[in-house]
Amino acid sequence: MNNVKKEKYAKLLLQALKLEDKKYLFIQLPSFLSEFKDLLLSAAAEYELRDIYVDEQDVFKKHELLLNLDQENINKHPLFDESILNKYAKLDSAFLFLQSMVPNLMDDIDTKKISDTTKHVRSTQKYFRDLYETDKLNWCIAGVPNPYWAKALGLTEDELWNKIYEVALVDEKSDPYENWISKLNGMNNQANKLNDYNFEYLHYTNDLGTDLYVYLPEGHKWCSGYGTHKEICNLPTEEIFTSPQYNKTRGIVYSTKPLFYNGVMIEDFYIKFVDGKAVEYDAKTGKDLLGTIISNDDYSGYLGECALVSYDSPINNTGLIFKETLYDENASCHLAFGMGFTECNSKASDKKGDDLRSIGVNDANIHVDFMIGDETLKIVGTTHDNKEILVMNKGNLVI
Repeated sequence: MNNVKKEKYAKLLLQALKLEDKKYLFIQLPSFLSEFKDLLLSAAAEYELRDIYVDEQDVFKKHELLLNLDQENINKHPLFDESILNKYAKLDSAFLFLQSMVPNLMDDIDTKKISDTTKHVRSTQKYFRDLYETDKLNWCIAGVPNPYWAKALGLTEDELWNKIYEVALVDEKSDPYENWISKLNGMNNQANKLNDYNFEYLHYTNDLGTDLYVYLPEGHKWCSGYGTHKEICNLPTEEIFTSPQYNKTRGIVYSTKPLFYNGVMIEDFYIKFVDGKAVEYDAKTGKDLLGTIISNDDYSGYLGECALVSYDSPINNTGLIFKETLYDENASCHLAFGMGFTECNSKASDKKGDDLRSIGVNDANIHVDFMIGDETLKIVGTTHDNKEILVMNKGNLVI
């Protein structure tokens, strides 16, 4: 494997966090990524950090516990306690979350247990989540290959690394961070054009049968992958996104890529919305798990995000379904159940719960993206004075 590219990638992830003014760094990653962890720690030496905390997660041990313990004992087990995130949030740490899929690991775990455990883990992170959800922390989510993930995609680990480098704009001749700054500046220009139209709603249609109206609240803002602090929150990122009016979506939408949620696949599904809420759904695979997402709390069945991604995008053009939402959501237009984004509404400020929903932005315990874009997707935006503007045609952004 090309260590020059791997070292560049590690450096890029730290640059994405905008660590210059930070004193603390929190890294969460699977325990089997020890080699890449060492590269990150080496790259972090150039920053004047007081402390780097590495939270190494044993996903295989977690699987064993989920399989053998009841919910009461799962909730008591320290492996499902992530309160350490609160400590580092109070220190204004930067947070790097590394995803490395082990496909099908959780297939033999009851879907309700997965849902209840996800709720419990989130409850242990309350202080962190309050800051994270109001965009007051520097954070970045990125992917790192492993042999299990590569094998599930029909690749060697080196081949998967090369795909990751390709979509992360890492090569031997240029500066990946400068590549991303240039790309994100262009995406910001597109977001500003969308903001200038101030659409009342978007109408989605495609050949699968999608016929969906997504309304946008007063004060909505389209954003790119830049965070509030100019960090790159997802790496890679191809999306321009906003938070819709949570209680007005109507119509039907069909998935175009599988959704892998907590290691379990949901495939070939549709969802029907009335007054913003998912009222009907079905899936070829994973219907029960889809139901637990929709019913996670009183507002998880409403939308929190609509994101525009061109079908002709670098990630989609790899020809891979990565089986990891970080990548698959950036290969396709997508929607998300649950929590909306305060940075996507000028009226949101520090609002939460009912106060946030009062301005049209959803708040919920979860945020789950699902992919709806394909080469036949058409989106028409309608302004408040009834002008129709073609936003996407044949799956690609045309605005």
